[in-house]
Amino acid sequence: MSRIQIESLEESSDTGGICIVRCVGGVPRVGDVFTSDEISGLARVKVRLTLDRIERYEGRFVEFFDPPHAARIHVSGEGVGLLTRWSIITAVAESVPPDAA
Repeated sequence: MSRIQIESLEESSDTGGICIVRCVGGVPRVGDVFTSDEISGLARVKVRLTLDRIERYEGRFVEFFDPPHAARIHVSGEGVGLLTRWSIITAVAESVPPDAA
């Protein structure tokens, strides 16, 4: 199971953002879906993000990266603005659509 630790949040919008991250487990890949239970105020808020792009070096995009490497990632989904430094997001296993089997 892939795990990514947030180092910093560069951009954030209602639909996604850009983060500097470090891989702390597994092998995150483009297309993976990540979740985290983040605390916002006094309530827990579920964050669900899709990893859209991984930039390992300035202008060099890759399909995956592994521990302990860092990367700049582009994600889409709700809740990216709730992530803070040291937040950890974890990949989830997505169900295969019936027509894809």
